[in-house]
Amino acid sequence: MVQMLERKKSSRDSVYAMKPTPRVERLRQRYLDTKYKAVIDISRIVTKVMKETEGEPQVTRRAKAFAATVRGVPINIYPDELFVGWLSSEPRGTEITVEDPDFIGPGLEEDLDTLSTREHMPFLISDEDKRELREEILPYWKEHYYSPTIIHRTATLGQANGSPGSDTCLAAGKSAEIRFLPHFVVNYEKVLKKGLLWVKKEAEERLARLDLTEPEEIEKVPFLEGVVMALEAAAEIGERFAARVRELAEREEDSKRKTELLKIAEVCDRVPANPARTFYEALQSFWFTHMLLGWEVSFTGGTSPGRADQYLYPYYESDIKEGRITKEEAQELLDCWFMRYSQQFKFHATERARWSGDGTPGHHTSVGGLKADGTDATNELSYMFIEAMMHTPGMVEPTLSLLVHSRTPEDLLIKACQLTALGGGYPQFINNDLLVDNLLARGEIVGGPPVTLEIARKFSACAGCHEPTLATMESGWQPIITNLPLAVESMLTNGVRRSDHEKIGLETGDPRQFKSFEEVREAFYKQMAWQARNGAIARNFGEMRLQPTLFTSALTEDCIEKGIAKEKGGARYNVGAVALFGIPDVGNSLAAIRKLVFDEKKITMGELCDALDKNFEGYEYIRKMCLEAPKFGNDDDYVDEEVAWVTHIVSEEANRYKNTYGGRKFSLQIPTAQYVPLGLLVGALPSGRLAREPLADGASPTRGSDVNGPTAILKSVGKVNNAKASLGQTLNLRIDPVVFEKEDGFKRLADLIRVFVDQKVDHVQINVVSSDTLRAAQREPDEYKDLVVKVAGYNAVFVNLHKELQDGLIGRTEHEL
Repeated sequence: MVQMLERKKSSRDSVYAMKPTPRVERLRQRYLDTKYKAVIDISRIVTKVMKETEGEPQVTRRAKAFAATVRGVPINIYPDELFVGWLSSEPRGTEITVEDPDFIGPGLEEDLDTLSTREHMPFLISDEDKRELREEILPYWKEHYYSPTIIHRTATLGQANGSPGSDTCLAAGKSAEIRFLPHFVVNYEKVLKKGLLWVKKEAEERLARLDLTEPEEIEKVPFLEGVVMALEAAAEIGERFAARVRELAEREEDSKRKTELLKIAEVCDRVPANPARTFYEALQSFWFTHMLLGWEVSFTGGTSPGRADQYLYPYYESDIKEGRITKEEAQELLDCWFMRYSQQFKFHATERARWSGDGTPGHHTSVGGLKADGTDATNELSYMFIEAMMHTPGMVEPTLSLLVHSRTPEDLLIKACQLTALGGGYPQFINNDLLVDNLLARGEIVGGPPVTLEIARKFSACAGCHEPTLATMESGWQPIITNLPLAVESMLTNGVRRSDHEKIGLETGDPRQFKSFEEVREAFYKQMAWQARNGAIARNFGEMRLQPTLFTSALTEDCIEKGIAKEKGGARYNVGAVALFGIPDVGNSLAAIRKLVFDEKKITMGELCDALDKNFEGYEYIRKMCLEAPKFGNDDDYVDEEVAWVTHIVSEEANRYKNTYGGRKFSLQIPTAQYVPLGLLVGALPSGRLAREPLADGASPTRGSDVNGPTAILKSVGKVNNAKASLGQTLNLRIDPVVFEKEDGFKRLADLIRVFVDQKVDHVQINVVSSDTLRAAQREPDEYKDLVVKVAGYNAVFVNLHKELQDGLIGRTEHEL
């Protein structure tokens, strides 16, 4: 154990451009040692305001609730900190957001007494907070806002069709309901350049320009007045913190710390109300803005910084040029700034927490990429962001990616590969060339002004796990869940789910009577389309419960000019999502049917159905043939073309459906951790997969089936029209750490990433950790508190994961290069 830890430390030291400061290490260790805590500051404030404003327009109530939150959330400042403000009110504190029923559910009250002792993701919570939730907060929201009548209607339309949200939350009456639209990047650059008071003035001027002789203009008044109210409160946040910091400074006996506190107060006097002038001010202004977004939309997932190295760089460059800061001082600021993202985790009720691990919200920031003119956008901060992630092991956020293109500098790519080699699953590699194609193609469907090449290059970014977005311009979205292997099962059972014999699909005919592979494909298509249709209906009902945002909308392009919240169609581009689970499992299953039943005629459809009904018990010889059939991820056209076909038809199907706020839906192949619980709903498949086993995660090969190495995987995934999967695809790889003990290990990985770009693959993320290390962490979790792994699109501390998720990671093929 000691030798392994020393080797790990040595590996870090060898790739650092500079060592982390003692302050950074002290803060990192403090955060790792701090227990998770549930807080109810925002829920308490919002509930009070909503009670007091019954009968007022909802948009006005939301504005008042946000303003009261900004002015009322407790201010906590701790030793050594160079920044102020927390995503919740304190480090490792997470707000119990009663407005987020999809994640909390009605089981919250029952969970409260075991919250601090439960096995997965325990949270400390005070007895007084539990009493207040039970007696004052939850009763109000259950009476006024949770809406089982809407959910009952969706249930009658066949919605309990294979999503954990469907089967667990639908039964409790909450599945389709959503409050806010996650997955977006707002215009942070506008705040840095002009300040929140300027944005407030913009809203006031738009309000003054309304022609109140027009009825539709009158409807815009409450929204714009609410924006002004929200921005006025938001602009005061710096003053609140400055006053508190000065109180601490007066009592501080250490002269060095006193000077630091007075500097923090000076920064807070300025931002975010006014334009930032320095790198320090820009970082704190950004942080206040990001924090306030979460206070309004609860960090429900994917509230992301976007390409922060681009909009922060002018401030860094100016400070370095004018001698106001050294590179070492700037790196320490970045290190501290990075660690603040890992101080809040999505709260889930007990059943959901089992699958979420650390439940990180997905604060995605990208480095590198392209400028509007197509030249490389790399700057010094691009390297320093990667360095900050190196300096902060054990932190699971921010979600860091490198936007790679055909002209990405080799030294930046090597730096990223050095970070990868340290373990932790960072950075993700995003194909920027394909991302531009994706956004250009999306613009033809989504509506709104044309997406020009310049816009696609400059504003291409990722939100959440790694979902492509046009930064500053998009609405955000919440996905429909489609369990595609369950559509295979329904095709082979005439619409019946094997696990409980419930009718969940269409009657597409007795599969034993299918005479051709085209009949198989046609039946699958109908089952898939039925799932997508029902999901679209459920999501439409859920979107009817969307709450207007004021602060978030004000920083989303066109909302102020249109006078409409982004939840009502105010954003320039309005996007919805259909999440596609298990496509490789479907492709493998179709290929096995095609090969064994129709091409080689080794078994009949009846024999296959019998074997699947029995989970292959007594039919081991058929399972052996199924497992030996071609598998996706090995550069085999026979199966790869099936995966490509499935990806195409489900993406086309997604585009058919509209959302309630003015746009269309796009396909998403990013699984979070749901590929494990979704697999529990699916019986045996023709691929040879047994009942209840996990599904393939995203576009990744089914675990253990990729036997020809990582280049073959990239070639298989590259055969798919990946730009069609508009909201991204997760591709997980695991590489043996021994690769980086070789002199050319980093270069070999960099070369593989070049192949990834050439093959037009959307995304790849790599865990560099051995199975031996993961198993040791299972045995001795206290010794591995900073072992971070890439689960799906998100990172988590390995020892905090449920054993089924841990075993799923161990089961991934461990490749060499």
